[in-house]
Amino acid sequence: MKLKLKKSKTFSDKTGDLIPFYKNESLLNFNIKRFFFVYGNKRYFRADHAHKKCNQVLIPINGTIEVYITNKNKKERKFLLSLRSNNYLFVPKDHWIKLKFIKKKSILLTLCDYKYDKKEYIQSKKKFFKK
Repeated sequence: MKLKLKKSKTFSDKTGDLIPFYKNESLLNFNIKRFFFVYGNKRYFRADHAHKKCNQVLIPINGTIEVYITNKNKKERKFLLSLRSNNYLFVPKDHWIKLKFIKKKSILLTLCDYKYDKKEYIQSKKKFFKK
């Protein structure tokens, strides 16, 4: 699977907004094994690792988050995720990911198709790009 940015649909009326996600959509078409929320400090990067087996979908819940993705060929792409822009990002395994929280109280929901396993993480950029 490839790295993909997708826009979510929003249904709005006078009472508020609803943003639905369906498991059978192309970016969510995997078996969700875990999910978590990431909060960040504007002064520091978060994540800064890759996964050997885990694919992820990143969904902004609040604020604005810059996502830097680097593939094995060292090609870097930057994505801006925010609730206002209604976008979310599919990040396949074997991609280096760094998160920068731009606005205070930014929150990112991450859906994963692999359970947590510390051995599955690649923490060293040197080892990641050596493969």
